[in-house]
Amino acid sequence: MKNKYGKALAIAMMAILFGIFSINTDKVQASYSIDHTFAFSADQGSSQLASHSYIIMHETATEASGRNVAANMKNNYTPYTAYSTFVVGDGGKVYQVGQPGYVAYAAGNANGYSPVQIELQHTYDKAEFAKNYATYIELARDYAKKYGIPLTLDAGGAGTPGIKSHLWITQNIWGDHVDPYGYLASMGVSKAKLANDLANGTTNVGGGNTTPTNPTKPTTPSNSNVPAGFTPENGTFVNGDTPIMNRIGAASFNAAQGGYLPAYSSWKYDSWKRVGNYVMIHHVYNGVHVFLPVRYNSTAWGTFK
Repeated sequence: MKNKYGKALAIAMMAILFGIFSINTDKVQASYSIDHTFAFSADQGSSQLASHSYIIMHETATEASGRNVAANMKNNYTPYTAYSTFVVGDGGKVYQVGQPGYVAYAAGNANGYSPVQIELQHTYDKAEFAKNYATYIELARDYAKKYGIPLTLDAGGAGTPGIKSHLWITQNIWGDHVDPYGYLASMGVSKAKLANDLANGTTNVGGGNTTPTNPTKPTTPSNSNVPAGFTPENGTFVNGDTPIMNRIGAASFNAAQGGYLPAYSSWKYDSWKRVGNYVMIHHVYNGVHVFLPVRYNSTAWGTFK
C-alpha cells in the first residue's frame, strides 16, 4: 500500500512541477498528442524511479495495431510482465502505458536506467510507417531532452548515456533481442539514418502524407519458402491469453528470439512441424524465416483459421 500511494503522490507532484513541460510537449511544441486510454493506474507498473541514462528504442515484432499492443500491455498486466512506456503506431499516434520517469519492463537489466522506453508498431503499410517513424523520432528526442540524455545512438559501452536500441542493450548489458534494426531496414531506414534523424530531428522516409485506401499487405509465402521437414499449410493462428515468443532462423528454442506475439493477436503461417513435444508454425518475413510454437502435446495455445 505504501508503494501504491507513494507512487500516486509522486506522480501528482511531478504533474505540478512539470505541468508546463507536459503541456508544451503534448499540445504545442510536438506534432503528436499522447493518448492515455491505456495508461497504467497508480497501482500498476513499477513504483521505482529510473535513472536518466537511456531512452530505449524497440519495435513490436507483431502485425497488431499500435492500439492493440498498448491495450494488451494494459489489460494483461501482472507484476513483472513486459511493458513499455509508449507505443507509437496507427499513423503517428502515441499511446502511453507506463509512467514516464519510472522503470518499464521491456529491456531486462537495463530497465532501471531508462525513464522512457518506446515501441514502434510493426506495419507493412509504408505510408503508415512514415507517419509512425516521424513520431518515433520526435518522441525519443523530446524525452531525451527532458531527461538530459544525449541524442547519440548506441554510443559507447554500458554506462554511456544516450538513446539505445534493444540490440545495443543485448550487446552491452543483457538479453538476446536485436530490434529495431531488422524491421527498420526492411522499411528503408538504416542504422546510420536512424542515428542522424535522432541527432538532427530529420524524419523523411517517403510514403506521402496519407494512408492509401488499399494498403499493400504481405502475401503468404509460396511453398518454395517452406523449410525442409515442414508440412505446407496456409492459415492464421489466433493467440490465446498469453504472449508467445517467436524464434528467428531455425525451429529451435535455442534460436534467436524475435519478439512476442501479443495475446489475442493473429499470425499468418505457411507450414507447420512437430518439434519434440511442441508444434511450430512458420512464415517468411523480408527473407527471414520466423517460427512460432503454438501447441504443447495436445494442448493448443490458441485457435486456427
